[in-house]
Amino acid sequence: MPRFTRRRAKWLAVALALLAAAAPNVWAWAQLRSGRAALEAHRPDAARRALEGCARVWGFRPSVRLLACRAAWQSGDPEGAIRELRAAQRRTGATADTALEWALTAASAGELGETEQFLQQQMDARPDLAPLAWEALALGYLRVYRTRDAMTGLNFWLARDPDNVRALDLRGQTYVVGKGVVRGCEDYRRVLERDPARADTRRRLADGLIALGGYEEAVTHLELLRRADPTDAGLAARLARCYALLGRGDEARALLAPVLAAHPDDGPALRTLGQVELVTGRAGAAEAPLRRAAALLPNDYHAQQLFFQALQQQGKTDEARAQLKGAEAVRERAERVGELTSRRLAENPLDPALHFEMGKLLLESGTPDVAEQWLLTALRLDPGHRAAHAALAGLYAARGDAARADRHRALAGAKP
Repeated sequence: MPRFTRRRAKWLAVALALLAAAAPNVWAWAQLRSGRAALEAHRPDAARRALEGCARVWGFRPSVRLLACRAAWQSGDPEGAIRELRAAQRRTGATADTALEWALTAASAGELGETEQFLQQQMDARPDLAPLAWEALALGYLRVYRTRDAMTGLNFWLARDPDNVRALDLRGQTYVVGKGVVRGCEDYRRVLERDPARADTRRRLADGLIALGGYEEAVTHLELLRRADPTDAGLAARLARCYALLGRGDEARALLAPVLAAHPDDGPALRTLGQVELVTGRAGAAEAPLRRAAALLPNDYHAQQLFFQALQQQGKTDEARAQLKGAEAVRERAERVGELTSRRLAENPLDPALHFEMGKLLLESGTPDVAEQWLLTALRLDPGHRAAHAALAGLYAARGDAARADRHRALAGAKP
């Protein structure tokens, strides 16, 4: 081989080696840039995917872990955020940046208390942090049904930035939780006018329209979502419900058949199939799926009420009467939670009895993690609240946490 050819081959090999060594870093940089852009656009799920790719190469960098932490709590995964924070702190120890992210993560998870005060201090010192703090606090307030507090922060945010899609979406959710579904749908529409690709907002709008009886408009949104994700069982159940209530029963059944073949215990799909049969005058065919749906969804008033109707229409009077009693208990719990969050707690925010009642209702509704926060708040307001101690003792015993259960049982004055 001529000398110049050997030299060219040598340099080519060196160049290829350098390129191979640089390629992972170039890819990681591109993923980091994509993750940052997604966070700025309020798309935390997309940010997480990009940052997970970046972390495969640059996971040792605390800045990458802190961004991944933020994407995790913004997407509703505080446990994932904590994992990322711990990875960052193994490199840096405790810093001002990690302290801020700990507070934001805790707030988003509904662990408020001292966190609220800390974030307020951060906003006072650095006004540029206010939107981030309002977002985390709104997520946390929504998680524990503090709708008025969520609304206050979101309105401050929207006064500063009226077209912010994240603030509008969260305010829409807050309206809906507070039973203001019409206004919630208005905010969702504003979000979609600015960013039609926000699938989660479109799904929430469809749910709001169904609640309001706007089935034709809901179908438009659900069919669009189904084209993007035809395997989503939840979308199929929603769309089938709309079809049934628009007199398109055969289409509804055809939509549900493959869902239930693959997932025979899908509660929402069973509930919808039962509703389809009821709407088309087939109470006997509705009974079996609704019986199963009622068992799978014990705190779903819609499932419980539909099962009652199936029994009643068949003349099964005694069982229907018992079922109606259970359905009404579910409805009354939900209404009392709504009354507490929308009025009573706003009027008496430091009343431990109301915090205890909220925790007890949420325990009965099958949301123990949220109930725990309310019961603990009742104890912060009144450390000697024996009923709250007793409720926590039962909650911790059910989790297998014997030490905490015993401590609260003793403070409640109950025997082990």
